[in-house]
Amino acid sequence: MNDKEKRPTSGFVAGFGGECGFSGAQHDSGFSNISEVYVSKSGFSRLLSAVRYGKRYMLKCLKPDFAFTPVYRQALMKEFEIGLQLDHPNICRTISMEPVEELGECIVMEYVDGENLETAVTSGTFTEEKARKIAAQLLDAMEYMHAKQTVHRDIKPSNIMVTHRGGDVKLIDFGLSDSETFCVLKIPAGTIGYMAPEQLLPGAKSDPSADIYSFGKVLEFMAEAAHSKSLARVGRMCAAADRDHRPSDVAQIRRLLAGKSKTFAVVNAVLVALIVLLLVVIGVMTNARQDTRPETVATDSVAADGVNRVVDSNLW
Repeated sequence: MNDKEKRPTSGFVAGFGGECGFSGAQHDSGFSNISEVYVSKSGFSRLLSAVRYGKRYMLKCLKPDFAFTPVYRQALMKEFEIGLQLDHPNICRTISMEPVEELGECIVMEYVDGENLETAVTSGTFTEEKARKIAAQLLDAMEYMHAKQTVHRDIKPSNIMVTHRGGDVKLIDFGLSDSETFCVLKIPAGTIGYMAPEQLLPGAKSDPSADIYSFGKVLEFMAEAAHSKSLARVGRMCAAADRDHRPSDVAQIRRLLAGKSKTFAVVNAVLVALIVLLLVVIGVMTNARQDTRPETVATDSVAADGVNRVVDSNLW
């Protein structure tokens, strides 16, 4: 078994129950060229790409073994309803939920032309500049979600898409997300290694601090690839085991990330000022030396013994 097979995948870490059903008869959805993209090994869902009216979409549905289990149907419906409320350029857009022949009920989402952060980081061309851009856009998405009382609960490199054109972030997979508007599936969830420690405790409440912890782990992951000590330092602060030692919100994380940039700006400004001052001093000293030179009188002279002496022209 290789390391990837050993790596824990996302999933609820406790059992849950409940009843849910979908309404609506099966009908022709108009999708064609349907192909499977990803199947969760330990989860209950799968992803497929499809084309409708010449445009590509992503479809998320239940695996056949879970298609008629009420609790998993309820989880899929919850993911759809949370995703539908989110409209942000750095969050994958949820469009609708429709029955698709042979697939059952599917969440229809925008297709993101890109690669996940895990793949982007291992490409060998990852830089601190890219890491800072991704971190800034991810923080924008988090701030937007948290303002809508929604917690993602599964922020990790494989759930962060980076577009091929522009290198912009698209946060995906709200299968484990939670919102204050819902009263179902209020149990710990996440991916081991990116899930905040307190989420494993009985009765743990999902709040923005859990996403801040996951963000810190993602930042550490990027910092290692970009060889950035400053990003790693902020990542460790966000991923502190004690939630009281983490930044309180996204705004505070932004200030921490801007700390090094501001320092460099100040240093650069001081260096520029010193260079300008040095040039001014050199200019003043040069002018002063020129002003102190004795004025020369235009006379007839000849060189004698290496010294210039004036000779009366009448003696010539």
